[in-house]
Amino acid sequence: MTGTLPAGSVLTAADMEVRQVRDPPPETVPLAEAVGAPLAIGVSPGMPVVPTLLVGPGLAAAAPADTVVVPIRLADPALAQLVRVGDLLDLYLAPVDSGGQVLESELITSGALVLSRVDAQEADASLFGGTAPAGATGVVIAAVAAQDAARVSGASAVAPFRAVLVDRD
Repeated sequence: MTGTLPAGSVLTAADMEVRQVRDPPPETVPLAEAVGAPLAIGVSPGMPVVPTLLVGPGLAAAAPADTVVVPIRLADPALAQLVRVGDLLDLYLAPVDSGGQVLESELITSGALVLSRVDAQEADASLFGGTAPAGATGVVIAAVAAQDAARVSGASAVAPFRAVLVDRD
């Protein structure tokens, strides 16, 4: 890489340079395949392009066994800005209409592993004509337990997820 690029950037030939290195990673992506591919994570200058840096099959290969890779829209924009690759999230679906009653959110899945952030390249127009700050998509790509895939995909159709950062150590 010739410069720092945020997650979601689509690689161009100008972003990369071919270098001879003493100890290259075992799997580097050929230049022709890397051009046009979106980055799954932000990268620094000089970083070699390996499959797990790119959105696509490499990203799914980076997921732990018995998980599936899904996009997660987070409801809290502050949390969306704080979340980093490698973080674990518990995902909740908040009640859509409580009818004035205090209801608990429903835990949809726990320990979702953040594999990538989907950051906007530039400000997007909002519903009311304003703009959202760059990077504020609120979407992360996460690995969730395979048995929770149906619950996650069904709940994501209802509303963005409420999430909490967790530490499983």
